[in-house]
Amino acid sequence: MLKGLRVAVKYLTIGLLAGLLLAPRKGDETRTILVDRAREYIKELMGAAQQAGDEATGKSGDMTYGSYETEHRAYDSTSGDNVQ
Repeated sequence: MLKGLRVAVKYLTIGLLAGLLLAPRKGDETRTILVDRAREYIKELMGAAQQAGDEATGKSGDMTYGSYETEHRAYDSTSGDNVQ
């Protein structure tokens, strides 16, 4: 087990050094780009969630109205009054 841990740490260190040596931008630039991308992704995600919520609300409202109409007709037909 200790040997596997040593190998993991060895390759982690090699990967970090290679990443630092081959990085195309400075750290500040990279962080700025990552933050901008994350903000864009969150905006898209929130927009999709809002749209899905609006669609679900519209559909549930339609179903509620439809069930009210069905119950109303059933009540009218059993009461003898055919007022619709």
